[in-house]
Amino acid sequence: MAQEEPTLPDDEDDKRLMALIAEGDDDALRLLVHRHHARLVGYLRGEVGSQATAEELAMEVFIRLHRAAARWRPEAKLSTYLIHIAHNLVLNEWRRRGRKPTTALEFAAEPGDTSQQSARRVAELDEAFQRAIAQLPPEQRTAILLIVQQELPYEDIAVIMGVPVSSVKTWIHRARARLRDLLKDFHGNP
Repeated sequence: MAQEEPTLPDDEDDKRLMALIAEGDDDALRLLVHRHHARLVGYLRGEVGSQATAEELAMEVFIRLHRAAARWRPEAKLSTYLIHIAHNLVLNEWRRRGRKPTTALEFAAEPGDTSQQSARRVAELDEAFQRAIAQLPPEQRTAILLIVQQELPYEDIAVIMGVPVSSVKTWIHRARARLRDLLKDFHGNP
């Protein structure tokens, strides 16, 4: 009976893949993209409010990761490094837009979908959430998206944002309170 190769935890496997990417292995890059793309796009969409822009920025993150592979040092999780790159790209995007983040309703029921009412409710809730997120100060928005969508610990968020953990905790607390206030009247009744 053939013995199965032991699986590595994602962080260790990410380190192994980064070493392969540094040596020019494109398959390793494809595996990393596959592993991290959805969460990265989710974070970026929350920051910029547009699925299309989030997809473009995510691809730019992976391009930059590829370019930096030989210089990358595994001092933090690769996922933290990716979010750090994404955060810097978001800041650039906000500067490009004149610091006026926009939101967009990206969801719509597919033609022939029998659950259009449910899809519309999800879309309405998402739109309300995106509008509420867009009203937060940039630091609060980034911190809350990193903890909610990316499930990162305070310490990783502090590294990504280049601030003390106490600032992250304060921003998250304030963001949660503000979101509760902004969304308290959302009924979403059709």
